[in-house]
Amino acid sequence: MPELVFLRRGEEVLRFSLERPRVVLGRGERCDVVIPDPEVSRQQAAVVLSGDTASVEDLSGKGTVVGGTRAPRAQLTDGTEIALGQWRAIFRAHATSGDEAPETEVRGTVAQPRADGGSDRWQAAQIRLRHAGTESVHRLVGEGATIGKDSGNDLVLDDRFISAKHLRITRRGNRFLVLDHASTNGTWFGAVRLFEAEVPLHTQLHIGETDVLVEPATAARKDAPASWQGLVGADPAMKLLIELIERVAPSSAAVTILGESGTGKELVARAIHARSSRAERPFVPVNCAAISKELIESELFGHEKGAFTGAVGAHKGAFEEADGGTLFLDEIGELPLELQPKLLRALESGEIKRVGSSRPGHVDVRVVAATNRDLLAASRTGQFRDDLYYRLYVVPLTLPPLRTRRGDIPALAQYLLSQFSPRGQTVRFTPAALARLESHPWPGNVRELRNVVHRALLLRRGSAIDEADLTFDPDPSPRLRDARDVAGQYIPGRKLEELLELAERQIVESALRQFNNNRERVARELGVARSTLFKRLKDWGMTRQDDPEQPQEQA
Repeated sequence: MPELVFLRRGEEVLRFSLERPRVVLGRGERCDVVIPDPEVSRQQAAVVLSGDTASVEDLSGKGTVVGGTRAPRAQLTDGTEIALGQWRAIFRAHATSGDEAPETEVRGTVAQPRADGGSDRWQAAQIRLRHAGTESVHRLVGEGATIGKDSGNDLVLDDRFISAKHLRITRRGNRFLVLDHASTNGTWFGAVRLFEAEVPLHTQLHIGETDVLVEPATAARKDAPASWQGLVGADPAMKLLIELIERVAPSSAAVTILGESGTGKELVARAIHARSSRAERPFVPVNCAAISKELIESELFGHEKGAFTGAVGAHKGAFEEADGGTLFLDEIGELPLELQPKLLRALESGEIKRVGSSRPGHVDVRVVAATNRDLLAASRTGQFRDDLYYRLYVVPLTLPPLRTRRGDIPALAQYLLSQFSPRGQTVRFTPAALARLESHPWPGNVRELRNVVHRALLLRRGSAIDEADLTFDPDPSPRLRDARDVAGQYIPGRKLEELLELAERQIVESALRQFNNNRERVARELGVARSTLFKRLKDWGMTRQDDPEQPQEQA
């Protein structure tokens, strides 16, 4: 039987079996499938089955986008995508087996998957919270639970984009009343903001940076891959890392997490926080590379009203928000040099001063930093203060890249798959798919693996993920992979000429860092013509648009 697979924000939320010859999609309550999206018309389109053919008829008068083209009518083939505002519906000519695709029931807001075979019997319920790669499950006991970041809530969330008392979920038989407590950033169901609404089981809400799922209470799957604070792996390097986290977490010592991009440095920082005595206090992450130099001091230390243009009110900085808890400074190597003494003072004495304030304040904050740069080399060239380097490097923790622990890839891939799979469905990798995952070089590390697994789950052709369902992220450059830490190593699929070029690029990048990007000095030190160096940099995408095409050699 054909079906429609509905996706919201890239995640599968529903499989709807096309049991009738005509199914209407739209925002109106009388539609067969209600799409709560303001961009969708009350009656947007109808899916029509006639014999072995299927088509879409536009009902909005504006055309419906099918397969990337807006048209009043279009044929459907297996895999065709229908755009519905922020939603997507993918037509499948043949549905998955019945044990993998639960029955659906059309409610007043949107068709919801049913895990109970369609009965209305009472079910124990739980709330699943997903935030920043971590997940926790809480049994719903009594009438309901309040959620927010204030310690007085039943479920306390470490999410700086939610309110102190954000919402309450109250049980009403087999349905649940969601009441938003006038939160600043709102409670969202897809693209619709909820203020007060009844929802059934299998509803997913979004608050701040957190997904809130109301679902039947289930025991943990026995075959699910084991994880420790979201870290998965039996490789000796991972076991040593977990052991070090357990030993260092109870202290207040500064920790610096080292590793390539995408290895999961924030996950390790959250694990340190969760295993410390500060676990009930805030965890505040700050990416130093994502904030402009003009604003980063205010983001870290706060500012007073009128401290600068646009400062219409006083503002707490990350240090104040993390008081009593943990402050995670990602990409610490990108912190401006002129701001580093102020950070050092905060680390040593807990003293901070808001921008525009004449009086300092004091906080109790544990700092966990992370970087993929060589801070020792940066300190020797004056790009990073050596006193700050030694203050941060009390306990260094190194995350191994994914390519060095290939034995963990099957378990890690299955763990990620279990996180993304819709409740009630069991999806597996075929042996050929796992072998392909293990052979990939993974330049993007675990972040790339997450993308590959999620994409394969959404686009798979059958009930299991096969090798043909896997598509990989492109390399950062068509000719070069990230040159960090690869000199002298064999990389599967790379020829000797490419490996030599990688090593050459690493040497040039190191020299540019050492001589403060003075290319004339680098060319002289390496004994190459400046035009040769410029050509290399241009090939590697390391030149600016305003650089001359053919630089003149100096006499």
